[in-house]
Amino acid sequence: MRQLCLFITILVFGIIQLQAQITISLDDAIRQALDKNIELQKQHSIRQKSQSQLNESIRIPNPTFNYSREDLKFNNSTIGEWIASGSLELNFLWNRWTNIDSKEKFLEAQRLLLENAKSNTIFQVKDIYIKYHLYNQLSIGLDEAYDKIDKIASISKDRVEAGDISEYEMQRILIEVNKLKTEVVGIDLERNNYQNKLKLLIGLDSDGELKTLPIQPAQNNFQSDKELLHAAMKNRNDLKAIEQLIESESAFLSHSKMKIIPNINLTAGYKKQFDDYSGSVFQLNFEIPLFKRNQLEIEQSTAELTVLEQQKEYLVKQIGTEVQASFAKYKQYAALTADKNDFQFQNLFSTAVYSYEQGDISLVEFIDGLNAYKEGIKLNKELEIKYYQSLFELENVTAISAINKIIKGDQND
Repeated sequence: MRQLCLFITILVFGIIQLQAQITISLDDAIRQALDKNIELQKQHSIRQKSQSQLNESIRIPNPTFNYSREDLKFNNSTIGEWIASGSLELNFLWNRWTNIDSKEKFLEAQRLLLENAKSNTIFQVKDIYIKYHLYNQLSIGLDEAYDKIDKIASISKDRVEAGDISEYEMQRILIEVNKLKTEVVGIDLERNNYQNKLKLLIGLDSDGELKTLPIQPAQNNFQSDKELLHAAMKNRNDLKAIEQLIESESAFLSHSKMKIIPNINLTAGYKKQFDDYSGSVFQLNFEIPLFKRNQLEIEQSTAELTVLEQQKEYLVKQIGTEVQASFAKYKQYAALTADKNDFQFQNLFSTAVYSYEQGDISLVEFIDGLNAYKEGIKLNKELEIKYYQSLFELENVTAISAINKIIKGDQND
C-alpha cells in the first residue's frame, strides 16, 4: 500500500511538472505571434477599412425621387397639376474611375504594409526566441559549474579542519562561490526577462516555463551586398507599399482635378395638369465654377504626393545602408562563429576541478580555470546571439524568406 501511494505521488508530481513546462518551436512561436499580435490586428483593421472605402467608391449614387402637387381654387374654378420625377448626378460617370483606381492602389498598399508588419513581427520573435534559448543554455552551464564549486567549498571546510589547506584558501573558494552565484542570478533574471518578452509577443498567458528547441540556420553563399541589395529592392514590402501609395495619390490627384467640372444633375419625369394637359418634363442643373474649383483637394493631394516621393527616395537610401551594414555584420560574426568550436570550455573546467581535487594544481590555477570557463561560455553564447541576430537582421532587411531553416527536435548546438 505504501509503495502504491508513493507511485501515485510520483506520477502526480510528474504530471504537474509536464503541465508547468511548455515546449514551443520557433515555427510555433511565429505562428502564434502572427495570430495574436495586437499591432498586426491594428494593421489588419486598417486594411479592412480600406476595403470598405473601395467598396463605397464602386457604388453608384442613389437617384432622387421628387413629387410635387398643386391644387389651386378660385371661386368655383379649380386648377392644379402634379409632377413626378427622378434626378441623378451625372458626374459619377467620369469621376468614379479615378476614385476607384486610387482606392484600389491604397488597398494594395495597406496589404503590403500588413505583410511588412508581419515580417517585422517574425524578426522580433526570432530575436527574442534565440536570446531566451541561448541564455537558458548559459544558465544551465553556470548552474553546473556552481554545483561543482559549491561541492568543492563543502569539501574545503573538511580539509581545513584536517590541516590540508589553509583558512585563506577556503575563504578564497567561498568568495568565488558567491561571485558565481551572483552571476548565475543575473543570468537567470535576464533569461526570465526574455521569456516574458517572448510570451508577450506570442500572446501566451501561461505561467509555465517555456522550453525552446534548437535552430540551425541553412548555409547560404551570398556573392556580394549588391546581390542582396537587388533582392531587397525587389522584395521589400515597405518599398512596394510606398510605391502603391504614390500611385494611389496620383490617381486621387487626377480625381480631384476631374472634380473641377461642376456638379451636373439631370431630372426627368412626368407632369399632369387638371385640364388634362400632360407630358414629360426634363431639367438640367449645373454649377458655374466661378469661385470654388476644388482647389483645396488639389493642393492637398499635390503636397501629399511630394512628401511620398521624398519618403520613397529616403527609403531607397535607407535600404542600401541597412543591407550593406547587415551583410558586413553577418560576415564578421559568421567567421567568428566558425572558429568557436575549437574551444572546449567544459573539458577545461572539468579538468581544473578534478586536478584541484587531486591536489595537482594550486588554488590560483583552479580559480584561473574557473574564470576562463565562465568568461569563455559567456563569450561563446554572446557570440552565438550576435551571429543569429545578424542573420535574422539580414533576412529582415533583404526580405529573403528562406534565409534560415528551422530544425525541429532535440539537437546539440
